Amino acid sequence: MVRHMRMVFILPFLLIGITAPTAFGQDSRTVAAEGVAAVQQGAMDIARDQALEDAQKRAVEQAIGIFIDSQTQVENYQLISDKILSQTMGYIKRYNVTGEVVEGTLLRVRITAEVSLKKLEGDLSAIGILLGRVHKPRTMIMISEQNIDKEINAWWWKGRGAGQNHESDIGAVENSFIDTFTAKGFEFVDHAAAARNIRVTRAYKVQSLSSGQARRLGKQAAAEVVIIGKAVAKTYGTVGGGMISVQANLSARAVRTDTGQIIASATTNAAAVHISEMSAGVDALKKAAKKAADEMLTKILAVYTKEVGGTRPINITINGLTKSQFVKFKSVLRKQVRGIKDLHERSFRGSTAKIRVDSKHSAQVLSDELVLKNFGSFAVEVTGSTANTLELKVTPK
Repeated sequence: MVRHMRMVFILPFLLIGITAPTAFGQDSRTVAAEGVAAVQQGAMDIARDQALEDAQKRAVEQAIGIFIDSQTQVENYQLISDKILSQTMGYIKRYNVTGEVVEGTLLRVRITAEVSLKKLEGDLSAIGILLGRVHKPRTMIMISEQNIDKEINAWWWKGRGAGQNHESDIGAVENSFIDTFTAKGFEFVDHAAAARNIRVTRAYKVQSLSSGQARRLGKQAAAEVVIIGKAVAKTYGTVGGGMISVQANLSARAVRTDTGQIIASATTNAAAVHISEMSAGVDALKKAAKKAADEMLTKILAVYTKEVGGTRPINITINGLTKSQFVKFKSVLRKQVRGIKDLHERSFRGSTAKIRVDSKHSAQVLSDELVLKNFGSFAVEVTGSTANTLELKVTPK
């Protein structure tokens, strides 16, 4: 019997030549890999099959390294092994054998393989690994929805107060978004529960929220991302057999509540026909929502993938320094803090500075390093943090 050699994620050579920035945006990547199997009782054909399988798994391992680091691979070894490495042929578009050599009782086979990055990224997201790397941001939906002959259904201001005649909190559009996103492991804030903690003034009782309004409401509901927008269905006449034609138009965007960054947007439309005008409207809204959800999901995952594999923007507020002291502290950050690749000053007023850094690490990792590191002439205290922001009190010694 052939003994198949076990793969180990932490071997450094598995990631040689793979860098996330050049991979981002590509549908596939060609990698070189080697597989090994033991030859038992001269059964070379069986050993060759086993070595080829091993080489294909190693090729997929290398592609995984584009999206997540080796530590994350080790932490999620069993999950990745069960869900992805057990079906490597689903990720390899084609491969060529470039070499074969026998060393004692071992057969080594070298291949070049084209690995589908798009499918791999989607499956890594589906099992929650990519989202785990960005600390699983919680998402809330605030899309107003208007079907035929119905008033705008905006859950954040409908149904407040006894005796109000309000529609269902969750409509066709919201359901479509939730179904699409949860299939990839996204976590949603239950708006029915969150509504108890949201203070809604007259300014918020509008059909289309601004990004600033979405940020404020999202923060109150403890959501890191808010998807806001508007969907409207309109009748476009009748078609053969008494069927009614309806078209739905939808526009939406996703906003980070801590920084205000818009990370995705979509504008879609869809048509549907039905003997019932209302049913045609629901179908059209669902179709438009599904198109928008798919488009926004792709864009959001692209942002998260880029941040995991490359750098992510972190907004930092620094309190307690004069301008000259701040200039010195900027130099300290550039030279002494691991992972900071670039630094941009946004403003300075009084003793408060606002900067943005491009970091290879998350805000949580950066926060831990700032707390534990000895900066010599400066004492640094982290006074606040979110997934993408930090607030520091810096005192000169």
